Amino acid sequence: MRRPTELRLRHAFADILHAVVATTALTACGGSAADVNGGASSSSGGGSSSGSSSGYVQTEFTSLCGADANKTLLQGMNPSPAVDGAKQRYEQAFPILTSQYGQGGVVKTDDGNDAWSANDGEKVGALCSKASDPSACEAKIAGYRVLPPDRDACVAEYANGSGYGPTSLTCAASYILFTRGDEIGVARNKGEIAGLLGTVDTLTEALYFATAASYEKSCNAGIDSKLPESQWRQTSDGGWDFQLITSQCGQNIYAVTIHVDASGNVSELSRTDTGQSQGCAIAGRRPDGLSLAMMRSTGGDMIGEHFAAMAALEAASVVAFRRLRRDLERLGAPRELLDRMRVAARDEIRHARATARLAKKFGVTPRKPEIAPHEERSALEIARENAREGCVRETFGALVAHLQKTRASDADVRDTMNAIADEETEHAALSWDIAAWLESTLTAEERNLLALERRAAFALLATELAADVDPRVCAATGVPSSREALEMLSRLEPHLIAA
Repeated sequence: MRRPTELRLRHAFADILHAVVATTALTACGGSAADVNGGASSSSGGGSSSGSSSGYVQTEFTSLCGADANKTLLQGMNPSPAVDGAKQRYEQAFPILTSQYGQGGVVKTDDGNDAWSANDGEKVGALCSKASDPSACEAKIAGYRVLPPDRDACVAEYANGSGYGPTSLTCAASYILFTRGDEIGVARNKGEIAGLLGTVDTLTEALYFATAASYEKSCNAGIDSKLPESQWRQTSDGGWDFQLITSQCGQNIYAVTIHVDASGNVSELSRTDTGQSQGCAIAGRRPDGLSLAMMRSTGGDMIGEHFAAMAALEAASVVAFRRLRRDLERLGAPRELLDRMRVAARDEIRHARATARLAKKFGVTPRKPEIAPHEERSALEIARENAREGCVRETFGALVAHLQKTRASDADVRDTMNAIADEETEHAALSWDIAAWLESTLTAEERNLLALERRAAFALLATELAADVDPRVCAATGVPSSREALEMLSRLEPHLIAA
């Protein structure tokens, strides 16, 4: 008998796939979503190209994989003029309106209560500390609202899906809230964040604009020397040079050198083909310490590389579930959850073997996942990982599997994904049931952090899904094109709180 959480997910998946089939051409795999994300343009050929770097200080590059590059934007920002304090904030409002025959049988009416709420995340400095009336300032901060009080206006400007935070409400906004004396300000998007920061004068700020342009750090050189370790240096024009990587699902990975100027503008100086490809196995439960670089194959068939990456991820999920079970057993989790995690680990062993067979069918042998040693974690650390890897990535991965089992052009792929889809849906439901138990052990502030963790995971996943998918990979495997994937993610988002 299926559990309530799983039933809600299955209903949501069916509704989403029905809606996407009705609104997009699922047989056309060549769609692009680069305009959605504002990412860097791709290059289909090998070799390299370069731009001018005249006037730059030709100093040695420094590794981008050290502690200085791991600060959050709030921790590393140096706005001009300075702020007294800042914090991340997430708002949501207005219940979804459905009929009694709507999704999941949920009935919600517009009774005049917009159900507005706000959760605070990371904080730096001291908000209101230099206000002429600190108490009045703090009262304004507590009730500060960005979302419009009118439903139509709220949906028009802040329709949920753009905010990427699990909720049953239709509007959501995520932003940085700050104070300068008596001024209360917000930064809601890349342009407003640039205005808040002023001159880009810290490594963290420069790296924010680089990653916002869809470039990635690579810190696995010691494990896989074929991917260069990312580097950085300052330049004489007040900007920053970075050596990063960029890739697209099923296509080549490029080593790039980019420049971020003092205003946050990003330009690409050079691009070199690494000879490796990026698989499409982007959704699923990953353990801490997993090397993503080792999952990339070289010189093989794109479809085979996709399933090789998927097999490595499924094998890594075995480790993730076993670790999670040990952690939750230590915390006193219910036996029912522990038993379901044991079953999930066994499922992932079968999935790894099945996808490995598909990889070999297309001429690629999967590599064994490389995972760093496990350290004991707090309940909050476990909950944050579960929010990212289970509630967001694994849930979306299960939705994609349901699409693949009907859409893949290869019969072996359809048969394999038919079995995987059902079990991955059970794993997604398990993630949400684990989240419910863990949250019962946490404080209100820690639960707010988890809401922000899920929002951040959604935003990161949306960035990954904006990369183009090779048409051959899309057709044979049944994975959605970038446009379809973003549409599916947007439609999935409102259902997650009910799952």
